Parts: sequence; structure tokens; C-alpha cells
Amino acid sequence: MKKILFYIARNKFMGLFVGFALTYIPFLVPVKKIMQNKNAVSFLHPSPAYSEHILIIPRKIARTVFYLTANDFLEVVNMAVKIRQRNNADYSLLINGGSRQDVMQAHFHLFTDNIAIKKGLKKDDGITFTLNDTSIWETVTNNMENMLNKKGLSKECFSILIQFECSVEPTIYLI
Repeated sequence: MKKILFYIARNKFMGLFVGFALTYIPFLVPVKKIMQNKNAVSFLHPSPAYSEHILIIPRKIARTVFYLTANDFLEVVNMAVKIRQRNNADYSLLINGGSRQDVMQAHFHLFTDNIAIKKGLKKDDGITFTLNDTSIWETVTNNMENMLNKKGLSKECFSILIQFECSVEPTIYLI
């Protein structure tokens, strides 16, 4: 059943339904929720690509990352940190945009891995922040298109990676 629903959700027009369902009738969505609050919900990915692959979805109708507010990012990051707080391993939080986005509802992938190292990214390639610094999300949401352009990326094909490493402040990368 989960695989069928995932297939349906990948239909471009069904993204609106996914956002609506998670916002207004989350109890009807047939997934085992890991954590939820009034702003976001998380559950195991129905077709995982990584170990411990979790989806975190803002509870609002938001077809793409460009519809998310600074508070949406903050809520998702805080939920990711709470989910992983007992896990002493590096983990990645990723949101795809443009042609990299399969389901037309903004959603984040949380998994145990260090994508920054695998892609050869250096700390200087990203923006390091503290979890208490909420202004970083205002900067990201207000300047996302300019930030993508500076990296030679287009809003038609990009990902935002938030890399969490043990004992190091997290870093945001545009890739």
C-alpha cells in the first residue's frame, strides 16, 4: 500500500494532495510517524535510498522549497536534531529542488551519512551555523535564488544539504 501511495504522490498534480493531507488530515496518511508536531511530520521513507532514510515534511501546502519560510526550515531542522539526538553519527538533511524533486510537496530527506565528505565539499564551500541562530533561515529563504546563482546553480536543478557532523557546527551547502 505504501509503495502505491508513493507512486501516486510522485504524480505532479498529487503533490497538492500530499500537502493538504499532511496539513489537514494527517491521521489518514497510512505511514508510521516517527515524530510530529503542528508544523512538521516525519516518517520512514517508503522507498529508502539510504540507511535510516526518513522524510520530514512541513505541514503546509508547499509545492517547492521556494514556498517555505524561515520558520519552516527551523522546525524541520529542529525535528531532525531531535530524531538524531541519541545517534552519535554524522547525518545529512537534504531537500531537492527543480528537476531533482520527485514529489511536488516540499520535503526533506534525513539519513545517516556524510554527503559533504562524499562530494568532496569543504567547510568553506558552505555556511556554518549554530542551531540557536534562527537568522540563518531568514537569510536562506530571502536570498535563495541569489545564493544559487553565486554557486552557478539554477532553481531548475539543485539541492540544499544541511550536514551535521559529530562535535562540529552544522553546515549548509547548495549543490
